[in-house]
Amino acid sequence: MNLVNIIGQIEGDAEIAYTSKDGNAKLYKFTVRVPNTYKSKAGKNEDDLINIKAWSSAINDEFALHDQAVVGIEARVHSSTNKENTNVFNEIIANRITYLN
Repeated sequence: MNLVNIIGQIEGDAEIAYTSKDGNAKLYKFTVRVPNTYKSKAGKNEDDLINIKAWSSAINDEFALHDQAVVGIEARVHSSTNKENTNVFNEIIANRITYLN
């Protein structure tokens, strides 16, 4: 089962990375800040910054995916490699986004 659940705060506004040919669906890219429970060597709590991609056909998503919005995300991990199979790239692809504020 490939399932990821993330709760965090959007950093910056989402950007439209791609629009479908018919214009009905858009691929949004944004970053979510998630608090960590452990401290760095300097004694500070460091947050994780997680890059998210999400397809949407909802018109209001352009306005809802804004800086500082708190969201819950149900997603999956998508992995790919380069041509030489020397680097693995992981992406978080959102299946569902719930706005919490």
